[in-house]
Amino acid sequence: MRCNRYHHGDSVLLIGDAAHATSPSLGQGCNASFEDVAFFDKLLDEYSDDIAKAIAQFSLRRKPDVHALVELSDNAYPLSGKLLFLEFFIRLRSAQILHQLFPKYFSPSFWELLSETTVPYSEILNIYKNWIAKVKRANEKFLHN
Repeated sequence: MRCNRYHHGDSVLLIGDAAHATSPSLGQGCNASFEDVAFFDKLLDEYSDDIAKAIAQFSLRRKPDVHALVELSDNAYPLSGKLLFLEFFIRLRSAQILHQLFPKYFSPSFWELLSETTVPYSEILNIYKNWIAKVKRANEKFLHN
């Protein structure tokens, strides 16, 4: 589910699963909900508790990360194909090892970025855009057969 805005008027705001339901496979539903609350709290501080302005800004500024989360949730893991699953685990383990050995040159693994950092979802999607595109093509092919 991808919403274009997360508010109605100046007093209704959707957050958490109401705004961005995700697959449970990533385990980010609760984390994203807490992130929404923290993000909105910062907006309230930024706009001196002007709820109407904070609500409108939430929709505008949170949308890229929320859409990225849904994209990651839908396409991080292959739905079929033993080779693609194998590739996923090889990529994951290789990234973990290479990042430990050469942190200046290799990003943390996909899973580490999701679960152990505060890197925005849109940045994670950008880092892993080629993998996500590959899985998306494979998943679409699988679902259409």
